[in-house]
Amino acid sequence: MFQPPTGAVQTAPQFNLPAFNQEAVRHILLGDYGAIVDSINRMTVLGYCERLAWSEPLPTGRHGEYISVMTRKRTLS
Repeated sequence: MFQPPTGAVQTAPQFNLPAFNQEAVRHILLGDYGAIVDSINRMTVLGYCERLAWSEPLPTGRHGEYISVMTRKRTLS
């Protein structure tokens, strides 16, 4: 097996990842299941977001009410 030379200290190479200044905005849709799905589909057709970016609409506990969330990030210049 590989053994480092005696007395030699092995360190991991150092590298820096680029720093991206990003802002995030979270969209929340709250309402009837059909209205939420329709809104998500319309935003997708308009090119604002992708359908998969949204969470699956989940019941809130109130009769007939659902919630779906999507987070968008943008890089600041």
